[in-house]
Amino acid sequence: MTPAFDVIIPVYNEAIKLRETAPALKAALTGLRGHVIYVLNNTTDDSDSVIRHVFGQAAHILNLPIAGKTRALRAADNVSKQSLRVYLDADIMVETHTFPALLKPLIEGHADFTSARLIADLSQCHGLALRVSRVWADQLSRRHDAFMCCTAINTAGLQQRGSWPDILADDDWARNRIHLSRRMIIEAAKAYMSPPQDMKNWLKVRARWIRGTRELKHISTKENYTPASPVKPRGTPLDLTLYYAIRLAAEPLARLQKNTLHHWGTDNSTRRGKYVK
Repeated sequence: MTPAFDVIIPVYNEAIKLRETAPALKAALTGLRGHVIYVLNNTTDDSDSVIRHVFGQAAHILNLPIAGKTRALRAADNVSKQSLRVYLDADIMVETHTFPALLKPLIEGHADFTSARLIADLSQCHGLALRVSRVWADQLSRRHDAFMCCTAINTAGLQQRGSWPDILADDDWARNRIHLSRRMIIEAAKAYMSPPQDMKNWLKVRARWIRGTRELKHISTKENYTPASPVKPRGTPLDLTLYYAIRLAAEPLARLQKNTLHHWGTDNSTRRGKYVK
């Protein structure tokens, strides 16, 4: 039997996504001893009401007055009663068997840090954004270091990772704190994410990633910094042209945004309508 664990979910105005992801999370926890901790950071929509409608009193909801993902993660860690923890983004869809598969290597001692295999749902992408998303989704499916959005950690992993600093690239920071031999992508644990649905939001998200990578390199100068493994983009000539155009255009935007360290850089395009898996 899977032992007790906590699921930690930072939230910043995610009401639309939560109407889909919260019921899926509740279903995935059926029969498991998983306790949910939602952390609402300066949230101004009805995320709280959506969560309570789905979970009732079963979920622990923290309300923080100041936005910031790592601030939310620290707050949740402070109230978590379990050393076996799952960190889940609020907009991620999980399957029924995601958690048992994700936690098994941690419980059996084969790993200290695991991540679900992320699958990009392109059903809501159209036009030019779809072309960029196709290239990115193909890269994501081939990456062996995509420890993000749905990760799990055990006691040993928590000791290696330590407390969250105020950074943008929290997922990559956590990955780099865990020894390569003690982290795994779990193919049997599926998690679904939706990429930006328009070029404006693709540009914003890519700029945030650039800022996060640069920041991580800066704070990791005294540590063993391990950059993400390069995965060569593939696709049609037009798809690749648009993909690289977004990357190039995001560089100056990232420089302009360098003073907004704690801004979440939310992709608003996927929060305007119903998520379809």
